[in-house]
Amino acid sequence: MMLFPDRRRTAIAETRWYPTMPACAAPEAAGVLPRQNRITIVSVGCGIVGFGEMAKWHAECVQNLDGLSLHSVFDITPACRAEAADRFGCRPYDNLAAFLDDDDLTLVIVATPSHAHVEPSLAALRAGKHVLVEKPIARTESEAEQMFAAAQTAGRTLMTFQNRRYDSDFLTTRQAVESGKLGRIHDIRFVRWCYSRIIATFGARAYRPGWRTEAAYGGGTLLDFGAHYLDQLLQLVPAPVESVYGELRGRRWTREVDDQFLVVVRFADDLTAVVEFSLSAVPSGVDVTWAISGARGGYRYEKDQGLLYSRNEDDEESVDTIPACPEDWPALYRNLCDVVNAAAEPLVKPRETLRLMRVLDAARRSAETRQVVAVDDVYAPDRCAPGSCQKRN
Repeated sequence: MMLFPDRRRTAIAETRWYPTMPACAAPEAAGVLPRQNRITIVSVGCGIVGFGEMAKWHAECVQNLDGLSLHSVFDITPACRAEAADRFGCRPYDNLAAFLDDDDLTLVIVATPSHAHVEPSLAALRAGKHVLVEKPIARTESEAEQMFAAAQTAGRTLMTFQNRRYDSDFLTTRQAVESGKLGRIHDIRFVRWCYSRIIATFGARAYRPGWRTEAAYGGGTLLDFGAHYLDQLLQLVPAPVESVYGELRGRRWTREVDDQFLVVVRFADDLTAVVEFSLSAVPSGVDVTWAISGARGGYRYEKDQGLLYSRNEDDEESVDTIPACPEDWPALYRNLCDVVNAAAEPLVKPRETLRLMRVLDAARRSAETRQVVAVDDVYAPDRCAPGSCQKRN
């Protein structure tokens, strides 16, 4: 997608120096275009659509980062608008058109319930704003395609907030995978069993705190947590997805949507991954946060560190530790500030988001039909013939 600097910005500038990225960072973590090491950053005025629980984190993040300023909030609920104005000193709006018709607003952050991501994003893009959308960007791949088409037409950036790419455990795991020490990867497992009412409570109290338990609002753990963990999986595996099998269950907190899911993803070159998550599990606390078996070694993240397993010629096992990388959720905001200033490319690219949505759609179809669903993974980084998608080490 072409990147165009937005000419309608506040006239506050700073000079930013880019340090060398740490070893823990993903290869593209800086997201900085190589044409220069020093740029002038113009402060980006940000506005939030939907001031619920997650929006408060976004507001604090924006206020604490150089190059960004929290300008305004739009919400249909008076209590939410009042809280935003009182707590963060931003301008409250009860009308979306008036909110968008503000020349000091450059970046719109959409933090509404999942069913209400599309329309405000399209309106913001038509108004010439850049847009950051909470995951999942939409409920389906077709909705996401519509949004990216609008961004391309408007010449603006649309990016999904995939903050868990910058979780400590995932950054450490990605470092291990990209080291090449595991060789060709055979199997990947992610299991997280929790017992938590968060699905029924983590919403704006003045609006609808339990919307994640309702299908009409885009609720369920697959769209909420699966959008994180399946995105992480797809970041680890560039080979094309061949098929998806999914099971979705509403066991305890809701019968309308899922409060647990199991997704099996088969990739080209005979790689199988299983991602399982539950908010209704007894016992809780079952946590296999990335276990990976490869041709030359294995890996597991455990007790705030990565563990690399290998065997010598006598079949004796040895274990090396990898120090945990620090969490860095604000990385996406730093990147987006630079994107708006035409000094970087988005860290979360449209192809990556559309690939994730295709897998999520396939998991839902599989759960509905109780069949394995074939996937045409046109968005895979390594679109290649079976047997050639991974280096055979």
